[in-house]
Amino acid sequence: MTDGGTLDHGALRYLLEITGGDEAFLDELLETFLRDADDQLAALRAAVGAGSVEALVRPAHSLKSSAANVGATRLSELSRALEGDARAGTVDAPSERVEALAAEATAVRLALQAIRGSV
Repeated sequence: MTDGGTLDHGALRYLLEITGGDEAFLDELLETFLRDADDQLAALRAAVGAGSVEALVRPAHSLKSSAANVGATRLSELSRALEGDARAGTVDAPSERVEALAAEATAVRLALQAIRGSV
């Protein structure tokens, strides 16, 4: 089950399973993901501010991978598309795309809070 593509609950169940059912550890992993997502979004905004398409690649790649790991499906897909375009050297409306990533990251945070409580 997903939240309209925002969050894949199956991925979260899998994370809980591979952590031996340790909910506190899962919450730590999710907190780490959220902090890292904030850092990657800051790097993306800095790249946009500097006008550097090349500087979008690494944070978009990192965000894509970490979002996929926690089941943030749409965030991963948006990041994948931005990474691909940045690797190709052509990113239309980079500021708008980064802000769309930020909006989706907020949706992920809210979805995680709704199901995990304190995350």
